[in-house]
Amino acid sequence: MRKLLFTLSLLVSTTLIFAQTAEEKEAYQKQYEFNIKQSRIDGTYIPADVNEAIKEIKDLSPPEGLSSFAEMEDEWEAASKIHFGLGRWIVVNWNFYDGSRLSHHLKEQGILHPDDMAKYILILLHRDLNKKTIDPEPLVEKLAEERKKIAEYLIEKKTKL
Repeated sequence: MRKLLFTLSLLVSTTLIFAQTAEEKEAYQKQYEFNIKQSRIDGTYIPADVNEAIKEIKDLSPPEGLSSFAEMEDEWEAASKIHFGLGRWIVVNWNFYDGSRLSHHLKEQGILHPDDMAKYILILLHRDLNKKTIDPEPLVEKLAEERKKIAEYLIEKKTKL
């Protein structure tokens, strides 16, 4: 009985901690609406679209880093290798979790998860550096397919617990 009470209290307290009130959701939405209209957030320039993002990365990155990235043959592997470096910088500084004009632009194209947004930009950067055709549609579809597989895996794993 004690175990049951402990488990229930833990469940209730966890739910209370992580539940968002209507006011919090409204405040988040209001901040999001403000963010997506800004060209700078916390002093960092936010590109308006992917072309600007690629240009900004090229302007901010050392040429030898860009060359090393471009030399990697597989664009998916290249993007994965720098995801926890440049990719994290993109997600955090371009405000993908709380909204920015770039993240909003990407959401309108069907890319919803911040990590997918960063991967999308990194793959298109790789293509740009290698003078390949950008062709974003199949890439958006592949990212959505991968995200769906991850979600299905997590749901399956959760149901086994």
